[in-house]
Amino acid sequence: MPRQWAAGDPVWRQVANDISARIADGSYPLGSPLPAEDDLASEYAVARQTVRRALRELRKRGLIQRLPGRRSAVIAMPGPEGLPR
Repeated sequence: MPRQWAAGDPVWRQVANDISARIADGSYPLGSPLPAEDDLASEYAVARQTVRRALRELRKRGLIQRLPGRRSAVIAMPGPEGLPR
């Protein structure tokens, strides 16, 4: 069943918030790589560009880091406002 996105908030932000919540609950532990962009796009049923924008937001928040030629990895746990603790 396709995911239902809330109106009024960009889908990329909702994807970023969901990934942030998964980091917080331990689904993606510190130091672990996130799934590939294509896999996340399939999982969330969104365009790859939407996933890229969500990952950019998580990098901006300081939660993940991307090394050239590699996947993004979790480098911090989110606090109450979604920013690193």
